[in-house]
Amino acid sequence: MQQEFWHNCWENDRTGWHQDGCQPMLVEYFPKFWQTPDHRVFVPLCGKSEDLLFFAERGKVVGSELSARACQQFFAENQLAYTRQAKHPFTLYQSKDIDIYQGDFFALQAAQFKPFDWIYDRAALIALPESMRTDYVQHLISFMGQKTRLFLLTLEFDQREMAGPPFAISAGLVHQLFAGFNIRQYAQRELTDKVFAQRILPLSQVRECLYIISR
Repeated sequence: MQQEFWHNCWENDRTGWHQDGCQPMLVEYFPKFWQTPDHRVFVPLCGKSEDLLFFAERGKVVGSELSARACQQFFAENQLAYTRQAKHPFTLYQSKDIDIYQGDFFALQAAQFKPFDWIYDRAALIALPESMRTDYVQHLISFMGQKTRLFLLTLEFDQREMAGPPFAISAGLVHQLFAGFNIRQYAQRELTDKVFAQRILPLSQVRECLYIISR
């Protein structure tokens, strides 16, 4: 799955993964984990997610997004003033408590940032085919310090019923990808109406799962 695929999706408004409003499980569960010292959140493959606003109300959020169109739409649709500057090989979009690095996530280096308290993955891992998952997780792990926690949302379903994205990510696969980490499946919910973001998935059943992962 090449970058051109995602650029074409944004240019042609094929963004069925975009969630209008904040993600329900984020709103329900994340405040239970947020601690007084927490103030920095990293969101890979963030798109124009309104979840960035949720985090910005609590601290500083840094996003990584491939599409310039997604970045521009985020600030325009939320009526946020922003600046834009070149940070080779990225373009950095900045508002008060929101930074978005537009470019290739795999070229973003963790060493250039202060440690993050949280990483939030709502629709990144499930967007990637099997051939890209290990590389994605290994690069994601590089952003996890000793105290960083990952708030990971996945979907479980019979992959034979639908070609992704999104792709099914089982509990076993989560444990395989994050081997050696502390992994807790904290919550799950059946999507009885099969609605995921802006799509109705052609599935007999689908479950959304929340994991909290740390070193």
